[in-house]
Amino acid sequence: MRNIVTLLFVLTALGLNAQVQNIVVYKADGTAVRYDVSGIDSIAFEQVPKWGKRSQEARNLLAYLEENVGKKILTGTHACVNYNTNEADWVYKHTGKYPAINTIDYIHDIYSASGSWINYSNATLWRNWTGKGGIMSAMWHWNMPANNGTDYTCTPGSEAGQTSFRPSAIFSPGTEDYKTIISRIDQVARWLKPLKAAKIPVLWRPLHEAQGNWTEAHPGTDWHKAWFWWGIDGPEAFVELWKVMYDRMVNYHGLTNLIWVFNSGDSKRWYPGDEYVDIVAFDFYDKNLKEMHQWYDFFHKNFPGKLYAISEFGSIPKVSELWADGQYWSFLIPWYDYDRTNSTSAEAFNSTDHSNANIDYWTDALQQDCVITRDELPSFK
Repeated sequence: MRNIVTLLFVLTALGLNAQVQNIVVYKADGTAVRYDVSGIDSIAFEQVPKWGKRSQEARNLLAYLEENVGKKILTGTHACVNYNTNEADWVYKHTGKYPAINTIDYIHDIYSASGSWINYSNATLWRNWTGKGGIMSAMWHWNMPANNGTDYTCTPGSEAGQTSFRPSAIFSPGTEDYKTIISRIDQVARWLKPLKAAKIPVLWRPLHEAQGNWTEAHPGTDWHKAWFWWGIDGPEAFVELWKVMYDRMVNYHGLTNLIWVFNSGDSKRWYPGDEYVDIVAFDFYDKNLKEMHQWYDFFHKNFPGKLYAISEFGSIPKVSELWADGQYWSFLIPWYDYDRTNSTSAEAFNSTDHSNANIDYWTDALQQDCVITRDELPSFK
């Protein structure tokens, strides 16, 4: 009631009480909602918690990341291909420290089964990792049937080994392609539900690199194309696909423990909106300090109030250089090196070389006071 009175007082003080016909509410995403004053009986103000649709453990992790912007940066690794901690184990073997984050990839969801060579329902991996204080991260190279009728791929195109599946199917509920999208989302959601029940937050980066080579700066060029099928129909279909996935996972399956990481390009047309994104990230390969800072500035300008991260990288400046340059990313995760970490018992695992971040890179990172490893993380439950 106090807030209602205050609003009416302000309108009266401005001499607008008798003349106001509409109230316009401007939302964070730039859109506006107009209300006819004559149809309003009263106005109430509700205090919605920041990250309101996130579980308490997800809000705790987000708050931790936000509090440490400019102070700390979390280290991470990607699984070698799919569902393991091989890269993290390799870092530990050569440095004595585990990174804070381990990322899995649901790339082989279609092959997953009990007793199979891949089984995403096996909880041993994530229970061991989080039981020792680590953060779980997940992504999805979402493969669809290839045109040859036997293989699966996420690469769009008309060739035999590519897929003709279109994300625009998301606009046609009831069709077989739409049902396929929903059923595949449901399967991944089922694997994530035990983490929700265990109160474990997950950094969730779906539909990554959707923009591909499409760019605002050079439209219409020959190399102007998507790398993955979920980007082939442009930003409108991608954004709708993201929103449908969000609604299905959060509102239908109740996965409020997911922290949504959006992989950005140079266009806001691909951005799903503040309500659907918690962290904005970029994948850096073979970039210098200046180029990376330009992206950092782009994020600050176009996604104010969000957290920023390096979701993949290879061959970039060291952490000490990034930090000295004022690039305060929340976390950074190098891409895996298959030849190095495919087998933890192979001789190759003993080498300190790495195609994306060798042990010299990790040594520099771990010498920085700003870098957080697994043993330094608090509990987020």
